[in-house]
This record gives sequence, structure tokens and C-alpha cells, in this order.
Amino acid sequence: MKRAGSIPFDVRQRVADELPRLLAYAVSLVRDRDRARELVQETATRALATRLAARDERALRAWLYKTLRHAAIDEARRQRQWLEQPVADAIVEQDPWRVENSRIAAITVRQGFARLGPEAREILALIDIAGFSYGETSVLLGIPIGTVMSRVSRARSALLQAVAESDVVPLRRRDER
Repeated sequence: MKRAGSIPFDVRQRVADELPRLLAYAVSLVRDRDRARELVQETATRALATRLAARDERALRAWLYKTLRHAAIDEARRQRQWLEQPVADAIVEQDPWRVENSRIAAITVRQGFARLGPEAREILALIDIAGFSYGETSVLLGIPIGTVMSRVSRARSALLQAVAESDVVPLRRRDER
């Protein structure tokens, strides 16, 4: 039997389900995995401690991303700047001849993403990584939907250009030469 005013979904489970996407978003904002994990942990802790009165799962999801974004902004303000650190996701394997083209493509996109400015990384993280709609992103960032669409278009174009200018190329096997 439901109590009056109770939330019709498990907040803990929804927060847990959203953690991987929150982490990807946080990494796009602060560009440091350890700091991103701390921001996600802080966001999850706030969500569970405040006994969030979200009416539905979509409202909870938006609240999580907005809270994480504000935490990142607060941290940046404390440090007086967004720290720009290179993304160190590309790990060289012991046998480079066995690297798959899909892995190289992923590394190339990550490197291109890392070269984007903070605004472009944030908008692509919300739309393409977290899966928010333009309307949801508009509400989350407090900007008109047309601005969201424009920023996404510019960010995707910049990402495509960064990937096209990349110097990462697939390796050929010795027997393919």
C-alpha cells in the first residue's frame, strides 16, 4: 500500500542506474576522472540525503544532472578556473598490431572531444552521452531551445573537424603491407 505523497519509484535504484552517465558527464566537465568521481559521489549523496521529492523519474534525472553541473561550477569557482588537463584514456597495448579499428576510432573521438571547449563538451555530454532531449537540455541549462540546437550543431561540427584533423590512424598488420 502506497503512502500519500510517496514516490512511485525507487530513488536509490534510479540514482544507481544513472551513475555511469553522470560520470561521463562529469568527466566532460572537469576532464579529470578522479575529480569527476568525487562530483558524482557528492551528487548521489545529496540526492539520497535530501529525500528528494521528485514527482517522477524524469524530474529526478534532470535534478541529478543539474546538481552535478552546479557542483562542478562551484568547484571551478573555488579554483577560479576550469582546469584543462589532457585526457589520458588512450592506453597503448603491448601488441599494437592487434589494435582494432573501432578502438582507434574511439580514441580519436575522445581526443577530438578533449580538444573542444567546455561549452561544447558540456552540450554534447548532455545530448549525446546522457541522452537528454533538446527540450530537457534547454530546461537544465536555463537557455532557449534554439540556443541548445545551435550549440549542438556547432559542437558536433567542431568535433568532426577535430576528428578529421587527427593524426591517429589505424595500424596495418605486417601481412597487410
